[in-house]
Amino acid sequence: MNTGDTESKIGKTIAIIGGGVSGSLTAYHLIEQHAQARIVVIDPRPELGLGLAYSTPSFRHLLNVPAGKISALPTQPEHFLSWLRANYDAEATTDTFASRAVFGRYIRALLEESSEIEQIRATVVDYRPVPAGGVLLLSDGSELRAELVVLATGNFVPSTLHGVSKEATLSGTYRHNAWLPDTFDGLESDAPVTLIGTGLTGVDVLLRLRELGHRGIITAVSRHGVFPNRHAPYTLVRHSAIPIGTPATCLAYLRVLRAAIRDGAEWRAAIDSLRSTTNELWIALPHREQARFRRHLMRRWDIVRHRMAPPIADLIEAELAVGSLVVRKGNLVSVEASTGGATVKIRTSRGLEELATGRVINCTGPGMDYRRVDSPLLRSLFSQRLVTTGPLGGGFDSSECGAMIGVNGLASPVLFNLGPGRLGTLLESIAIPEIRQQAVQLAMMLVQRIGNLEQPKSISRSQASNGIHTRW
Repeated sequence: MNTGDTESKIGKTIAIIGGGVSGSLTAYHLIEQHAQARIVVIDPRPELGLGLAYSTPSFRHLLNVPAGKISALPTQPEHFLSWLRANYDAEATTDTFASRAVFGRYIRALLEESSEIEQIRATVVDYRPVPAGGVLLLSDGSELRAELVVLATGNFVPSTLHGVSKEATLSGTYRHNAWLPDTFDGLESDAPVTLIGTGLTGVDVLLRLRELGHRGIITAVSRHGVFPNRHAPYTLVRHSAIPIGTPATCLAYLRVLRAAIRDGAEWRAAIDSLRSTTNELWIALPHREQARFRRHLMRRWDIVRHRMAPPIADLIEAELAVGSLVVRKGNLVSVEASTGGATVKIRTSRGLEELATGRVINCTGPGMDYRRVDSPLLRSLFSQRLVTTGPLGGGFDSSECGAMIGVNGLASPVLFNLGPGRLGTLLESIAIPEIRQQAVQLAMMLVQRIGNLEQPKSISRSQASNGIHTRW
């Protein structure tokens, strides 16, 4: 893998913005498919392939998918398992939940097989469309012209929490980004900590606190007051518990799923049987039904779909049993700085309640309102009307193959995305099984596109949805 090389004998360039798993796998498959172009990944971090999730310093942060189901290569389902056995754990099985840090090393090892991927250590701060491509302005002041551009920007920091005082933020009592290295700095080992959110981010933060020696009581606050469920063995259900063609309403989907469980399917098996059809079922729903799902069923889906590895679930249950972890169900009202920490007010079924705490950490998960995230590049793309948000207001609106949809309703022939950005139109787009498939399909389409490239023209969403068979 080359770093910072600016010369190439190949006249065309595919630029990938973001060097996490999404961007790295796209670059890898472009090389594997012999793209006749210079492949450039732009990311300021020293190592490609890690991103936010897999650059964790903690080996306690486990994958929430077992080793037998998380290969980076769709056609080689045991690729990761074989690598894990050869490099870290000779006794690993298909049901082993490996460390996320180890999985990051696996992605790095995959990239090291190719010396044709070039990295530029910078960030992209602006984009300018030009005939037959676009020009990227980099943070070091240089420019890069590319015929095709892929946004693989990963996750952004959480959305702003209403009610957090300026004083709480300035004092460091409130930490908005759980993933910054200084999130836990200066915290007394026995100080009470309040986590806003009980999803997988909250679980990660709790594990990291304990790993760093924190012994105080941790209170987790969320609207539903429920942590994700745990993984457990089950008998496989070979067909989707919600067949394609089921009437496209939330109620119809829910009734069919519950019927499958009543008929004997274990609930985990029923949920996992939907893996290959989830997005197809989602796209079939009218927008009003998608909005209904997000309002009423999204959190329920998250806790049964994105489950905890058994060792982590054991730790959470043990903490709850002894009272070192407390869950409070309610809505956050305010966070105010106080002597020695902060006062957190939440609205519960019993009324307004107060918590005295030493630190408050936002664990609500990544922000999906891309119009509001702190990204000069995204601000530019939106201001130029080159991209739009998804129909429900989050992520990007994009075609089936990942082409960005502009304000004019047409799919871009230059700008594409994969990974979290596609949550604007999909229900599932952040887990490795979805990302790896998107990377393969996007690479196939880009290889064809770069080979046939002449003068690009904007195309309709329906034309773009033909994927790799579309000739532009």
